[in-house]
Parts: sequence; structure tokens; C-alpha cells
Amino acid sequence: MKKFFVFAATLIITASLFYGYTNNPVEKKKVLIHIVSDIKKNDGPPCVAVDVALTNLELGNQVEVLFDADAAWNIKKSDDGKNDYDRYEVPADLKKLVDDQLKSPDVLKLKNFGEFLQLLHKKGAKITINGTWNVLTSVEKDLKGKTKMPDYVQSLNLKELVTSINNSDVYYRY
Repeated sequence: MKKFFVFAATLIITASLFYGYTNNPVEKKKVLIHIVSDIKKNDGPPCVAVDVALTNLELGNQVEVLFDADAAWNIKKSDDGKNDYDRYEVPADLKKLVDDQLKSPDVLKLKNFGEFLQLLHKKGAKITINGTWNVLTSVEKDLKGKTKMPDYVQSLNLKELVTSINNSDVYYRY
């Protein structure tokens, strides 16, 4: 009888551990997508970056898209209120490929990459930019300036930028 009790207890403990292990919710990863490439000079990296951002959001991860260096220029609004991403059309074949894989019909409605960034923001991505770069290049007058930035873009100072990169679980650079 004692052997049966030990066997039953061992079985229950093992089953409990296995059940707890297999039913733990997957922890969301903090994903940082660092875009440094100018979309006007090389459109491949930024195009892949937004696809990877959307895919990570669909997988339930926390996503930040950080514009830095040459890519920061692409977010600057011109006198007409548009930036380079607003002027860059999302190719129909790319929209179809992304929708086929992610079943995200919102992608099919996108006209340009500015709308793609807005979709990412709407789905929960944090869109940020190196504020120090913006001041250094006279895009803005102060680190948190937003006179030339879309509303959904948050300007980061150096400590915020480095903290964001250092605290990411997954880092992509495009």
C-alpha cells in the first residue's frame, strides 16, 4: 500500500509539473528594430524591417521601431506634411505575400510605407527616433521636438535610446 501511495504521489507531482510547463503562457519578447538605412538609397532593409515588425506584433511580441542615422531623415516631414515613407508605395506583391503569411487584410489596404508605420503603431508598436540626431542635423530645435515628425513618432534622448537598445530581448538592424 505504501508503494502505491508513493507511486501515485510521484505520478501526480510529475503530471503537475508537466502540465505547468506546457501551459505557461509564452512571455512576450521586447523586440527592437533599428532602422539606419535610407529608404531612398536602399529600399530593401526598411521594407524588410516593417514586415518583421508586423510579424513580431502578430506573434504577440512588444515591438519598437527605432529610426536612426540616415533613416531618421526619411521620417522628417517636408513643407507638404509628408515624409519619404509617405511617398514610398508598398508594392502589391509584397502586400499579397505578407497577407498570405500573416492573414492580415489591413496590409492589403496600405498605399505607402507611411501608412504601414501607422498600422504598426495602431497595432501597438512604439515608433521612435534618435532625438539627438534630429537636433544635430537641424531637423528639430530640441531633443523632444515634433515640429517635423509624424504624431506617432516619439523622440528619444541618448539615455532613452541606449536603454531601449540595451533592454531589448531581440535586436534587428536594418
